[in-house]
Amino acid sequence: MVRIVKAPDDRKREILDTAMQLFAERGFHATSLRDIAKHMGITPGLVYHYFDSKQKLFDEAMATYVEDLTAEFVRTLRSTDLDFRQKIEALYEGVANEEPLRYRDFFHRQGNEGFHRQLALQLCAHVQPHLVAALEQARRREGLAVRDPETLASFLLYGHVGIMSAHEDIDEKKLARLREYVETLLKSQVEASPPQ
Repeated sequence: MVRIVKAPDDRKREILDTAMQLFAERGFHATSLRDIAKHMGITPGLVYHYFDSKQKLFDEAMATYVEDLTAEFVRTLRSTDLDFRQKIEALYEGVANEEPLRYRDFFHRQGNEGFHRQLALQLCAHVQPHLVAALEQARRREGLAVRDPETLASFLLYGHVGIMSAHEDIDEKKLARLREYVETLLKSQVEASPPQ
């Protein structure tokens, strides 16, 4: 067998992707690190070089997946060219136009509800500081009267993700209703702000 040398980051990403593919096909508990190595045509020692346990591999795969899923949302929230309403609108457009998720089959598989809840919580935790910063920026620049940006960010994120992740597909009517609620909330925050 010819040995193929890859950059460490590329090899690590390849192991993570292969692992999630096999977890989706066979199930988490039915897949071993040796199975992953065999599927990739590499030695088990190479997989163990990067990950000394299946749980650590899975944790890193999930963290990488969370970063991939939220990258565009984070860029939008950090934008200085958009006001807060435009950011929210862009986020809703991103959700509505979302392509099928890479590891969707794994997280929506019967029996993987715990993994799905873990993913939802990690998504919220990853995006929250960026939403807090966007709310604080809107308070300074746009007069949004938010006394507690962290609580509002949690309310928006955990509420939305909880509702949206409870269903197989995104329901357009439910998404529209969520947008209405957020618009009403934001309008009340602007009206509550003292004149400058």
